[in-house]
Order: sequence, then structure tokens, then C-alpha cells
Amino acid sequence: MTENVLAGVLGKSRVLPVIRAAKPEMALGRARTIVNAGISVVEIAWTTPEAAQVVRDMCERPGLVVGAGTILNEETAQEALDAGAEFLVAPNLSKQVARLAKRRGVPYLPGVFTADEVSRALDEGLTILKLFPAATGGVAHMRALNEPFPGITWVPTGGISWETAGEWIRAGAVAVGMGSALLKVDDLTSVIKTLQGSVA
Repeated sequence: MTENVLAGVLGKSRVLPVIRAAKPEMALGRARTIVNAGISVVEIAWTTPEAAQVVRDMCERPGLVVGAGTILNEETAQEALDAGAEFLVAPNLSKQVARLAKRRGVPYLPGVFTADEVSRALDEGLTILKLFPAATGGVAHMRALNEPFPGITWVPTGGISWETAGEWIRAGAVAVGMGSALLKVDDLTSVIKTLQGSVA
């Protein structure tokens, strides 16, 4: 999968669900609920027990793009890719993971927050970046980084709720990463459709 293809998937879903759970069956249940509500992409956090098997199980679902998150080093990146992950996400930038992802032909979304971190990600040829923790600087921080670094595809993550998600999308984010806040609504399908339609 190329970065452009992933950007298209994220642009359609508008949400990158971060699935993190204490048990693999809980992770699978949450992922299925989210997918059934209209999202075609999920990120399985590697802190979830038996995350590799969760990725394998979700990869069996037709039309679903499955990624692995909290990928901190080359070893876990290799495990995730061998399990079938189609993209990698991390709260940090690892040159080793970036280069492994390039060799394997999969997108890598590192977490960045400062101008220096953005610059180092661009030096590795990465253009889809996870702004993390997003809520710390807010939408204004993303806009400020866009000025010296145009052309980045942003996926802000960390502290985003359904109440603030639309603001990030309207400010130019391709999608927002959401974890625990995802299922804290009565009608998940409705709020997803509303977010997906927030930018015409």
C-alpha cells in the first residue's frame, strides 16, 4: 500500500480508530463495532495482548485496511508486518522503523510535535504524519506547522473527542485518530456520517 492510497482511505473514513484493549477478544469486539458503523480502516495498538493475532483476524475482513500502532522499534514493526499490517503508526519517529517500512513498501505514520521532528520525518521521505499529542497544542499548532511545511497529510491523535473532531477536519486534517472516545456515543454510525460530511 502506498501513502497516497492510505491517504485516500483515511480521507474517506475521516477517523483512524485506535483499538487498544486489555484482552484480544475485547479488541476484536471494538474493532468490529467500529467497522460495522462505517469505518474502513483500523489501527490495532501493539500494547494489546496477542495483537498479532488480532491483526490477522481483522485482515480476514474484506475491504478493511488494517494497521498496527504503538510500533516503537524495528522488532515490533517486523512482527506487525508479518501478521499482515498494511501500515504502521507510532507516537515517535524511529529511523529504523521508517527504513523497514520503506523496504516493505508500507506507509509509516510517526508521531511528531515539533518543527524539528517534522523535518526529520520529511528527511525519511514520510508525508503522512501523526500530530501527537494533538490536544496539547490544538488546531492552531497544526496550522502553524503547516506554514513552513506545506504538503503534509496530518492525522492528529491524542485527546480528540467527537465534539472537537470536526474542527480538526475543517482545519485540514485528513482524519483524526481516536481511541477511548470512539465508543462514547449512543449512535456511532450517525456521528461518523456527520464527521465524514463535515467537509464537502
